[in-house]
Amino acid sequence: AKGGAVGQMFGYRSDGRYEVDDFTGYNEANNRWSLKEGVADASGVVGNIRPGSMKLKDLDGDDLISVEDREIIGDANPVHTGGFTLNTTFYGFDLAAAFNWSYGNDIYNANKIEFSHTGKYQYRNMITTMEPGNRWTNLREDGTISNDPAELAAMNAHTTMWSPYTSRMIFSDWAVEDGSFLRLNTLTLGYTLPKSLLNKARIESLRFYVTGYNVALWTNYSGYDPEVSTIRRTNLSPGVDYSAYPRSRQLVFGVNLNF
Repeated sequence: AKGGAVGQMFGYRSDGRYEVDDFTGYNEANNRWSLKEGVADASGVVGNIRPGSMKLKDLDGDDLISVEDREIIGDANPVHTGGFTLNTTFYGFDLAAAFNWSYGNDIYNANKIEFSHTGKYQYRNMITTMEPGNRWTNLREDGTISNDPAELAAMNAHTTMWSPYTSRMIFSDWAVEDGSFLRLNTLTLGYTLPKSLLNKARIESLRFYVTGYNVALWTNYSGYDPEVSTIRRTNLSPGVDYSAYPRSRQLVFGVNLNF
């Protein structure tokens, strides 16, 4: 947004989806559904609307969704970040752990938007949020399209998501998530043999150890990893998760031998 900080996210507020009760009825002549008075029209942003279309909040109260209804919906800048290490030894054993965290930052989960609509592809893969039985449908079992209000309401009585059949991707707070996390980056467990066992072999010290990398992650973020890269790989678009490959988990075994 103009005058805002780098990392602030500017978009629409999601208001669920249009239900059958939001319309006066369907006009077969022009293949259009007519909205009731007082229901905000999002067709200028979402495209042709019908029951099941994505619904956006009308922030300026003019019953028409436009760019004027956007606002700051997230901030990629954390309140604070940090890290700490823990080290201890006990009867020849040694344990070391390294943690890092981020708190108060938001993530734009672009994958949720990219894979929750079909676009121009008929057989596109989508996220599980949009699986059949959870998303709006207007298709009967025989494959024909229903425009009957009562039938549509019954078909979608137990669904919660809007229809994925749209060519437009809308940036809304539905795709903005809390990116706070605590990560156990490394964990090392070692054991050093007593010198009394090593003297005959003329060994000064012998230590065995195992180290794990990317051991554990605590976060409410629904994506693979809250430490995301940016869509354009620039500092001007932080906090964007767009099909980034998740960090791998590694396990290393080693020996420290000194003569």
